[in-house]
Amino acid sequence: MSSVSIEDTQVTNAPQNTINEFWESLITKKPAKVTQIFPASLYANLLPPTRKPSPSKGKNAAESYEAAASECRARVKRIIRECHRTNEKFTDAEFDIEDLSDKNCLRDLRHWYDAADKTAATAASSVSPGSLGRAISTLIQSDVLMQNAAAVDFVAAAKLLTRSGAEDDGPGPGSVHRVDWIFDKPQFEIDGFSSSDVCQGANGDCWFIAAVATICSNPDLIKKVCVMKDEECGVYGFVFYRDGEWIWTAVDDNLYLRNSDFDAYGDRYDPTGIKETRYKTNHQTGSEALYFASCADENETWLPLLEKAYAKVHGDYDAIAGGISGEAVEDLTGGVTTKILTDRILSKERLWRELLEVNKQFLFSASSPGSYGDDSMARRGLALSHAYSVIKAVDAKAQDGTNHRLVLIRNPWGKRANAAMGEWTGPWSDGSSEWTPYWMEKLDHKFGDDGLFWMSYDDLLKRFDLLDRTRLFNQDWTVVQQWTSVSVAWVTGYLNTKFSVEIKKAGPTVFVLCQLDDRYFRGLEGKYDFDLHFVLQEQGAEHGEHIVRARGAWFGNRSISAEVDLEVGTYEVLPKIEASRDADAPEVQDVVTKVAEKNPQKLRQIGLNYDIANAKGTIELTEEEQKKKEQKKEAAEKKKKKEEEEAKEREAFEEWKKEEKAEYEAWKKEREKEKRKEEDSKPEKTEEASKSEEKKDVDTKLDPTAAATQVEKAENIQASLSTVPTVKVDAPKDSTELKNAETTEGASKTKKSLPPTLCAQQLPPLSMAPFLTDQSMEARPEAAIKSWNAVCVLGLRVYSQDPEVSIKLIKPKNVEEGAILDVGDTAAGATM
Repeated sequence: MSSVSIEDTQVTNAPQNTINEFWESLITKKPAKVTQIFPASLYANLLPPTRKPSPSKGKNAAESYEAAASECRARVKRIIRECHRTNEKFTDAEFDIEDLSDKNCLRDLRHWYDAADKTAATAASSVSPGSLGRAISTLIQSDVLMQNAAAVDFVAAAKLLTRSGAEDDGPGPGSVHRVDWIFDKPQFEIDGFSSSDVCQGANGDCWFIAAVATICSNPDLIKKVCVMKDEECGVYGFVFYRDGEWIWTAVDDNLYLRNSDFDAYGDRYDPTGIKETRYKTNHQTGSEALYFASCADENETWLPLLEKAYAKVHGDYDAIAGGISGEAVEDLTGGVTTKILTDRILSKERLWRELLEVNKQFLFSASSPGSYGDDSMARRGLALSHAYSVIKAVDAKAQDGTNHRLVLIRNPWGKRANAAMGEWTGPWSDGSSEWTPYWMEKLDHKFGDDGLFWMSYDDLLKRFDLLDRTRLFNQDWTVVQQWTSVSVAWVTGYLNTKFSVEIKKAGPTVFVLCQLDDRYFRGLEGKYDFDLHFVLQEQGAEHGEHIVRARGAWFGNRSISAEVDLEVGTYEVLPKIEASRDADAPEVQDVVTKVAEKNPQKLRQIGLNYDIANAKGTIELTEEEQKKKEQKKEAAEKKKKKEEEEAKEREAFEEWKKEEKAEYEAWKKEREKEKRKEEDSKPEKTEEASKSEEKKDVDTKLDPTAAATQVEKAENIQASLSTVPTVKVDAPKDSTELKNAETTEGASKTKKSLPPTLCAQQLPPLSMAPFLTDQSMEARPEAAIKSWNAVCVLGLRVYSQDPEVSIKLIKPKNVEEGAILDVGDTAAGATM
């Protein structure tokens, strides 16, 4: 059997050491995240109380809504009383949009962070590209230049127009006015709520508008969102579902308009006022004058006010741009959305039966696929990357008895765009050959540019790649939830941090594993995105023997859910979290420090949202847990103190070695110098004398006593200067031992004696370690890799018809117990 030498082992271990050092530098030893933007003392009474780690009890789904709605009604009533007392309309101080120069209600926190980074560029030119374009247009239209040709610095103009992070991406709102100024005969609703009412505005919130159109199919649902209003005082109260809880807000009736006021840029000669009246009628009156969402009727106001309230609770209008319509339906109804990829459907019959329950048990919306790689923005009339509402599904028979499965769909734009884009142009579209007088009457359909169109069930599954199905809950359901914070490892796997759910009444149960909705604190999300999965199994089940395995449709889902019929018993939910790090995203602490100076008010608004959300992941420790934590902290402090003392000893030892080496080198030079002098002064030896001397030297080398007599000091010094491998260091009995090192009298320089805790007997022989070199004494450079520090605030919600359903959080007791679990499949695959 071959043996491995020390040299071979060192060479073999070098690559492994490199890998080990890489992971040591990558993985954070103590993962943590920012849990509070501001010290709790600043608003101790505003944050929710810290939860104790006890089993969470359920609440009736309807009662939870009623609690928030009652608070909202009470707030609106107080506002109405105050308005009548002061004889003033309500102005929402928390979301006041009257001042167009204050963009806190429009722009999110990321805008102000980017603005802080681009201060130098802004200082170089305070004129935005939009402002330059409007100025040039004004000069041309006013004939001030007298001729079209003019001297222009195109280099400066190019730099300005192509400057990244321009202050404005477009003209933006032109003015702000109240509802009674904008509309001739304003009414909150006219002939009830209808999906045909909604029209998307300048914001990219088609996902939200599509969700609104979806729930409008059930009038009771939209009425629950708007709790109370007073159109005379201009106050409107709404409720929304956020992170498992109903919240409320109230807004005033100021709305953004597309165009500026008649005399916004200076006095204009209009002695009769006719020009101003005509201007207002054409550009600032009715629903079409609004900048954001509007109702189809020129005097209906409910949609723009609802959109404003939704933007307010999220912080600004930027925060609600882009999203998934199913999530908006959840926010408006408190339901649970399941994402269905149309190419993964197992039973089309089962899905069709659920579609027939639209507006009863379920709500549906559909999303079209993204770009196909060409310049086209549509396919067969359907806009790409766009959300549509599923209004209803019918199983209808033709005159010849054949059966047709048809679905009514609506585009949130409310009308076609350029080149008739936005509505389906295939079979059963407006004007297609399938429409006969029989079908027009049977389906009560009329052709028109209203965003409504029919298509077959097969075409729905073929042309849309995603369906959002939202289950609705009534007073028969109980909801219970539990939140925690977990560290997400670089290698993915099922965590041993799990939820124990006790069911005392058999029946349907819906499990929802969710993370915080970071739309409420845009700009403070940090560098990590999380993808959620979970396994549902009976308590104590063998690995792989699970009931349900839930996986999202794609990376970054806000929540993942599963619905299953369960018997009485105790069940476990094992989460699996995959994390992705965005290297370009700013750290939370960087955003806070920059925006605090640039826009403190915006930071206060979003920072409070962040703190309230992350408080869910904070759990108050019990007395026993607190005692163990303090003991662990005390032990860590003792260990740290001991390590500091050992470090001081090592430092003293290194200093001593340097001094010994310097003295040895000086002694060696001196000895060589004396030896040369002796050789120069002696006559040449005879051959016999030389042989005799050589024999004497050999005898001396063989005699250790004689050798020690001649070179004892040199050998001791050289041995002490040898590289020392890991040496166990004991704490000194007296901390003053190092300070009171003895000095040697008569020496050319003062030197420290060898520390008693590192005596010469502990040093290895010269053959065990190489001599100190300059390279070996150099410090190794620090790793440039950014440490992996992913922490996710995670929650489980359970909906059941069991009023006594409960959840208990179970965390691992130690690191080994918290290792990644195997649930009967590969620990890590090619895609997750």
